[in-house]
Amino acid sequence: MKIITTHIYADLDALSSMVMAKKLYPDAVMVFPGNISINVKKFITLYQDFLNIEKVKDIDFDQIEELIVVDTSKKNRIGRFGEVVDRIGSVKVYDHHPEAPEDIDAPIIRKEYGSNTSHMVEILKEVYGDKLTFETYELNAGLMGIYEDTGNFTYSNTKPIDLETAGYLLSLGGDIKVVHEYTTKGIREDQKETFLKLIEAGEILEFSVERIFLTRYYSEEFIGGVDELINKIKELEECSACFIICGNDEKANIIGRSSSMGVRLDEILEGFQGGGHWNASSVIARNTPFDKLYEDVRGLILKNIKRGKLARDIMSTPVKTIERDTKLKDAHKLMEKFGYTGLPIVDGGRLCGIISRRDVDRAIGHGFANAPVRVYMATNIVWASEEESLEEIKRKLVENEIGRVPILKNGNLMGIVTRADVLRHLFAQRKRVDRGLKEEARILREGIIDGIGAGLRKILESIRETAAREGVKAYLVGGIVRDIILGIKNEDIDIVVEGNGIEFAKSLCETLGGRKVVSHEKFKTAVVVVDDELKIDVATSRVEYYEYPTSLPTVEYGSLREDMFRRDFTINSLALEVDNNRFGDLVDYFNGYRDIRDKKIRILHNLSFIEDPTRIIRAFRFASRYGFDIAEETERLLQDSIENGFLKRVSWPRVKTELKIILGDRRPHRALEYLEKYGILKTIHPKISYSSRMKSQIEKTADSKKLLDTLGLEKWMVNFLVVLENLNSDELDLVFNKFGFSGSFRKKYHLGSTKRKKILEELSIARKNSRIYDILKEVTNEIIVLLYLEGNRELKENIEKYVYTLRDAECMVGGRDLIEMGEAPGDHFKDILKDVFYFQLDNPGSGREELLEILEEKFRKN
Repeated sequence: MKIITTHIYADLDALSSMVMAKKLYPDAVMVFPGNISINVKKFITLYQDFLNIEKVKDIDFDQIEELIVVDTSKKNRIGRFGEVVDRIGSVKVYDHHPEAPEDIDAPIIRKEYGSNTSHMVEILKEVYGDKLTFETYELNAGLMGIYEDTGNFTYSNTKPIDLETAGYLLSLGGDIKVVHEYTTKGIREDQKETFLKLIEAGEILEFSVERIFLTRYYSEEFIGGVDELINKIKELEECSACFIICGNDEKANIIGRSSSMGVRLDEILEGFQGGGHWNASSVIARNTPFDKLYEDVRGLILKNIKRGKLARDIMSTPVKTIERDTKLKDAHKLMEKFGYTGLPIVDGGRLCGIISRRDVDRAIGHGFANAPVRVYMATNIVWASEEESLEEIKRKLVENEIGRVPILKNGNLMGIVTRADVLRHLFAQRKRVDRGLKEEARILREGIIDGIGAGLRKILESIRETAAREGVKAYLVGGIVRDIILGIKNEDIDIVVEGNGIEFAKSLCETLGGRKVVSHEKFKTAVVVVDDELKIDVATSRVEYYEYPTSLPTVEYGSLREDMFRRDFTINSLALEVDNNRFGDLVDYFNGYRDIRDKKIRILHNLSFIEDPTRIIRAFRFASRYGFDIAEETERLLQDSIENGFLKRVSWPRVKTELKIILGDRRPHRALEYLEKYGILKTIHPKISYSSRMKSQIEKTADSKKLLDTLGLEKWMVNFLVVLENLNSDELDLVFNKFGFSGSFRKKYHLGSTKRKKILEELSIARKNSRIYDILKEVTNEIIVLLYLEGNRELKENIEKYVYTLRDAECMVGGRDLIEMGEAPGDHFKDILKDVFYFQLDNPGSGREELLEILEEKFRKN
């Protein structure tokens, strides 16, 4: 076992150094040796799902083979790991403190920078160069470590490399507001009196979910340093915003700080001289009685407070639950299927406990797989009501070191809020206030709205009305959202409903005056048939899992996020708000818009191709259709799935369905090149190989739309036959059987295929219409098109003449005419009429009277 550790009472720089060391030693386990600072505790509680830091009590010290120590080189500061140092031969130390007698007797890589994080990032840049990348939480951890250990770059040990490293991390997307949240500054001695007076003079204003501290300090002289105290007061009073008014009747300063979008300082203080941002502002008021100014500001605060996000706005619902007697092994199976890190436990429908994935794994590891979950569940449940704020939920997660908070109403489980939910909505808040992100979101929303045509907008309005009437949330989802962003026409309307999708579909059908609703109870879906042209697919938000690889999915109710997670690729996991207030807003849980912008095909989870191997072919299809690249990790997983034979387990009809779409696309070449590259064409038949000749033929198919339409042929079918062109009759039969082609089709196709060379020769020299007709009349339409694709100009002209003119021609005289001339019916009628018909073909200007004369002449000869 390889361990990364640091000093006891780890601070943010120690945490950050461990995170950076993990990038050097990805197979190592991060462990704190003992107590940690409050700020570190707050951070890892929220980000533990990413960090995966183990507790020292869970480590088997006898299994440690290598130790990596960061942010200290002293043996007496690493707790029990100090005992390991003398036992094992592999110890590495990365530190920024001066040498000391207590240093570990091992190689120490030391740079006396202001922050050890700067030291670690420098090493990472040397090792990885341009290939170095960071996750957002790694960037933020690095920034916090640097800011805290350099005292926001004010300590004397700060070096230029510390500022450079902070700038580097910021340039990659680090969030300075996160640094501000987790780092703290102390109060100087000369500030204490002012600080205490401000606390004593303040009052708490509570409105909606906001808690605001308002205070004042009357003084005829200027009071310095108040801006340094405001965050300490805000933290001490546990408020979402703090306002300090200091000065006198002639001139007063109003300073504000806010961490809630519900308290926007730029709006509250916009009438005063000065300015700032929504979350930090400083303004001046002149010639206003101090007491009146205080009341004015108080009124402005209460008037402008906005309702923040509540638990019911961010919770995931419905909630997957298990009974208290469920066995641990079954709970584990359920967690694996749905990707959950914990499950609520109910008894008679009432919440009675929660069990985490970690506890389930540990219990099973000790041999208790058949024990009921009630034995190991946590019963001291930290819960919240639907009306509690995002900040309250966040506080409960952090203070109780838990990963999820169930939301209850009258004792009933309404939803659940996880760390991921909180982080997602915190980032959404950041997007709303960050000028760059806000502008990007505005441009995207306007582009989406512009891309929605009038017809679709009218339908979406009906969907919005129906959703409001039924009391559910409805979203436009999937490929149509993707294509709206790409500016591509798509008339496949897919709706996901957080509620009963089938009942919603029935109501929508009434709203639209539609014909009928076709429902599928098993999959919780329905199709609203409005008319011959318009059909709307409606689905209940659901989660799917696969009992075994390549099986069809089992469906259960789920949240919108879970519904999006079951999609094949991130570019197809987008949803669009249809509510009036948020119409056109993109719901993007998995960075689908980023991948559309970067032209990447990316799966949503590592088992995606194993669960449904047809996604392999689909990846090629989307890459080819949109000119995208398959993301590196996705292509690696795709290749592994092919090499492990998962695609061979898929039924041929499902493969045929995917190939039909590829071969019917406007640009199938890249997809066919992928199919060739990964040997998938050879699974159809070993002799199939995508050649430059095939590519040329398929390009010609794209230019032959009129011919295909006239013959009633689908483009995919012609292209499929082009791909099979090197196979003999027996080999073709094998493929046709696999794909379920009818016996009559195979018989007719073989007949034309065997005579193909002779037909080409005869048709290229045919000059008379009757000869062209005679050659092609028994040939299947598919063969006619294949002949057309490989023929020269004269041959193409003959085929066009047959298809557009001769094929549907009818003889203007018939057997009745012969009978009227006195001829007795017989087999010879056929030969006589054929001669007359061929004369008609070769003489387009001939009329019925002329043909009757010829018919009578032939009658006399007989």
